[in-house]
Amino acid sequence: MPIISLQLSDDLLERFEKIRTLSGFNSKSEALRGAIVNFIEKQEKFDKKEGYKITTISLVYPFKEVIINQISEIYSKFRQIIKTATDWRIAEKKIEIILAVGEFGLIKDLKNSLAKIKDVICSIHELVIE
Repeated sequence: MPIISLQLSDDLLERFEKIRTLSGFNSKSEALRGAIVNFIEKQEKFDKKEGYKITTISLVYPFKEVIINQISEIYSKFRQIIKTATDWRIAEKKIEIILAVGEFGLIKDLKNSLAKIKDVICSIHELVIE
């Protein structure tokens, strides 16, 4: 089995160790393998989705004009699937929730475009209406 090395800040390592212990993993390697498998499975599931979907995309980023301009430019490219966007400013952070409706390929392109912006944390959630 190949060995990989990883550099972490002291704070991140301390947080990881706390969660690893609470989660019952016997070693760092075991916990990291589990996290990697979880990451891969989540990404593979995301990549396989298709068809018409209703989703929310959440963003958190520093309140900086350059980032806001990049996001606005992306919003204009995907205006056909963005139904609404709500935002809040909390201290020096901006939080946005986007409702996107349409073909999942387009929604995925929107999410991936937003996630490429430096300092933007982005997540997506499918809404299931029964």
